[in-house]
Amino acid sequence: MAHQASSTDRLLEAQAPGTRRWTCSLLRVLLISSTLYSLLMLSWSASNLELMRAGLGSGEGSRGSSRFRTPSLKLAVVQANKAPSGSSTNETGSFRSSGSFRSSDSSNSKTEAIEVKTAAIEVKTEAVELKTEAAELKTEAPVEVLPVDLPSNETTERRFKCLGFRATSGCRSDGPRLPAKDQSCAKTIPDGISGFCEVEDLDSGERFKVMKRTCAKSKIGAKFRCSEASGFANFPVQAKKAVERALEPDFALPNVGNNPKEPQQGIVMVVYPKLLASAYATIRVLRDILGCQLPIEIWFRSDEFQKVPGALEPLRELAQNDSKGGISFREIDNPRAIRFGAKVHAVYNSVFDHVLFLDADNVPVRDPSFLFKTPEFVKTGAIFWPDFWHPEHTIFHVHAASLVWELLDMPFVDMFEQESGQLVIDRRRHAAPLELVSFYAFHRPSHFDRLRLVWGDKDLFRLAWLKLDAPFHMIQAPPATAGKLIDSSFCGMTMVQHDAQGNVLFLHRNQLKLTGELDSRMGDSPKKAGALDAPQPDGYPDPAIWTHLVSFRNTSSRSEYVIQGYRATPAFPDWQKCFGRRYVDRNPHFYAQKVADLGFAGLETHLRRFAMEGAQLGHAAVSNRAG
Repeated sequence: MAHQASSTDRLLEAQAPGTRRWTCSLLRVLLISSTLYSLLMLSWSASNLELMRAGLGSGEGSRGSSRFRTPSLKLAVVQANKAPSGSSTNETGSFRSSGSFRSSDSSNSKTEAIEVKTAAIEVKTEAVELKTEAAELKTEAPVEVLPVDLPSNETTERRFKCLGFRATSGCRSDGPRLPAKDQSCAKTIPDGISGFCEVEDLDSGERFKVMKRTCAKSKIGAKFRCSEASGFANFPVQAKKAVERALEPDFALPNVGNNPKEPQQGIVMVVYPKLLASAYATIRVLRDILGCQLPIEIWFRSDEFQKVPGALEPLRELAQNDSKGGISFREIDNPRAIRFGAKVHAVYNSVFDHVLFLDADNVPVRDPSFLFKTPEFVKTGAIFWPDFWHPEHTIFHVHAASLVWELLDMPFVDMFEQESGQLVIDRRRHAAPLELVSFYAFHRPSHFDRLRLVWGDKDLFRLAWLKLDAPFHMIQAPPATAGKLIDSSFCGMTMVQHDAQGNVLFLHRNQLKLTGELDSRMGDSPKKAGALDAPQPDGYPDPAIWTHLVSFRNTSSRSEYVIQGYRATPAFPDWQKCFGRRYVDRNPHFYAQKVADLGFAGLETHLRRFAMEGAQLGHAAVSNRAG
């Protein structure tokens, strides 16, 4: 009440006048300072309030905005929301807000304390919710550790574990992932699906992409399973170890001579029962028609000839009567050297330093001894011949997308595939590549075979030479085809290879081999004269099939070199496979010549006669053994 003096008033009245004036001045200064401080805090709070409202949006309680609040920010929001929009100062300087210095308003202080406590509880609750939500997000969306390409030129084998096949889109192994199409390691992956096998290094924990594939078509019979990824990935390291010994200066292949001035040269062949007539005919042509005096080495497997005892007698008789270069017989004792592997074994273990390997059904049109003196052989020590196929047109799928390049850890090489019906190799000079060829041929499991990466041995030689950067000469002229022309329909049944100058050198009768006997498929019904299965006027049982030679023009680009495989019925039997161009006059990039006008005219007649003689000698020998 007005008539009652406060303790402060009584204290002022008791003080001296000078002291009273000084105290009043101090109180005024403190009051003004407090007012200025309050105005400053009000301004700061208003600014922060606007920032928070702008950043958090109207939905303060929404889950999305709460993720980015800290507890201190939450408390600041509570305090800021208490400030009335119309806060101001009156004339006496009193500060009118919920956070003023008016201590007399005890109810407001209690309310504020409750609100702060409530806000703290909310912040704590929200922190728990955020922690729970973070755990849920971690469970729902784990971070995927992406595998990487296996480094090139590895020197140590790794212990891998297959994790599965990882599918990709875009027909690219590095395309966007398609987890829905992933498969287990044991699953066979069909054509048309791109992706890779993921493997883990058990020692380092690293993950790698192996057996990277596009959706390109594979050769029939290929089995793509990631269960083989570990062996596939370690194959280059194993190959490198296999060839290390051969790269040492003192290494030499078996039977290599020590006289560098007089290397022994010779012809190497592999025979099996069905090829005896062809081998007999080829050797007779070499000796009696072409006058070749090179020694000949004949390799065979005894287990194959046990079924037809005496079958080798025609060749042994040739050897006994040979007075020119000599004919020797070598038995193949490697259990893995079967079919195509027999050729690799024969070349690797030959007694000759300079080898001319010939398939038994492959005959030269002139004495091949000159090959060892050609500039191409002297310079490189190896001459190879191209196949019908190249990356732009191949039935064996050896193109840029082939897995063979990853298997060998080497870049794609754009060139013709190799045809290994003939090989010329200096074994002394190329011990390391031949060691690598042997590893490729006899390594088990065979990734080449399971994935159908190459056909037999035919490309292993050039691939080994390319891998080691060893020199070789690939004949530039692509193969021609020799066959028969009936009623404008051509059926090519023989691959024709050339020398370095583009002249015909070898005729490989690989689609209709010589047997020296009548073919049971021919039948006994009368045939149109000149037909493939018609009786031959000279009485030799094997049909004459070399009437025309179809060659590729050297002025055309490689992309135009397309060899077709087809059946030429009704002019030819349905069972006869043909290669080349059926209608030669319709393609300007190929041209036909009559064999009768060429230098090797008449050679086929000699072959057919010798084949018949060989078959007759063989039957007689088998009959004598049986009797």
